[in-house]
Amino acid sequence: MPKPPQPSAPRLAPQNLWMSGKSAPGALPLSTFADAMDNIAPPHLAESWDNVGLLSGHRTSLVKRVLLAMDLTPQVHDECLKKDIDLLLVYHPPIFKPIKHLRIDGDEPPALAVALASFGVWIYSPHTALDTVEGGTNDVLAQRLGATITGSFSHYPALGQYLKLVTFVPEGQIEQVADAVFNAGAGHIGQRAKYTRCSFRTPGHGTFKGDDSTNPAVGSRGVYEVVPEIRFETVLRAEAAGDVINALRSAHPYEEVAFDLLHMESPPEQVGLGRYADLGKAEALGAFAARCKKELHLPAVQIIGNEKQKIRTLAIVAGAAGRLPLDLAKKPFDAVLTGELKHHEQLAYAAANIPVVLLGHPDSERPILAALAARLKQQLPALTLTLSRADKSPLTHL
Repeated sequence: MPKPPQPSAPRLAPQNLWMSGKSAPGALPLSTFADAMDNIAPPHLAESWDNVGLLSGHRTSLVKRVLLAMDLTPQVHDECLKKDIDLLLVYHPPIFKPIKHLRIDGDEPPALAVALASFGVWIYSPHTALDTVEGGTNDVLAQRLGATITGSFSHYPALGQYLKLVTFVPEGQIEQVADAVFNAGAGHIGQRAKYTRCSFRTPGHGTFKGDDSTNPAVGSRGVYEVVPEIRFETVLRAEAAGDVINALRSAHPYEEVAFDLLHMESPPEQVGLGRYADLGKAEALGAFAARCKKELHLPAVQIIGNEKQKIRTLAIVAGAAGRLPLDLAKKPFDAVLTGELKHHEQLAYAAANIPVVLLGHPDSERPILAALAARLKQQLPALTLTLSRADKSPLTHL
């Protein structure tokens, strides 16, 4: 592993370190990339124990060259430096548990992440957020095997807390107020905020009478006024309330702005950590496992169950399924497709007579990288996106 600069060597000032080597045409702020990834794989969809999102870097840093890998290994670390990479998008978070120091000790992922940061190579990790989201890890795996997704399981609660903003605006100023609150973060509806600038507007009349100290935008002080107004409603994340209300007050023509913030109960997300899928026709377990090996270019696969048993419907959980499909009250599937299971979990599936195909943990997740690179290229065409050639499973099949 290349050694980082010694403390006595000339060091770049922090603001220059963030910008060094990042002046290539088309370089983008790190915040632009992070926002795009947060939209593709919203961090709130990750498991509570996970550590996803932007793990290192300064949001004003410029990035051009992005490397995609499953894991941060010494080989991937060296590849980043050889290819002058600005940002490593690594599926599994290299910083997972709280770290107690910033020493570059050894070749385990946390130390390698610190080492890369010393060279201005930043890290983003999506992990279970990408598994859960529509179009994510499980969906791509199903697509590679010609299976059709029919539903999700292990649904998640809705993101945080939502509020509804209700305010009342003179007809002539409704668009300026709407633009202000939308630009401050209100009006986003749907997973990954597919719909923006969402509102509902109802015409009516507002009444007021200001005392001698007021300076009303409509009418006169001391006079009872009846004014045509629009009741304007929109939604916002609770954490955006401060910015949205400040924008409302700044854009609204009234001296005193009337508004309500209402707490909302949102239904669970319609995605989950697992997917149901249909192969379209019945297939022997052994034949399906062999097809997985061929289509995914795997050195080996494992099965639990009778290889001649016919299967058609699947429960798919990339990575490690654990007991998730096994513990479902209803089991509308014939077999489980996952990466790995612990020994006692294997025994439990065998005892329940539920066939399982085991692809290998990273092998079940790896197909998402090429799909993710294509999607990022579409959204951020200026970036140079490369799949790691050094990223390999630590296991060797003899």
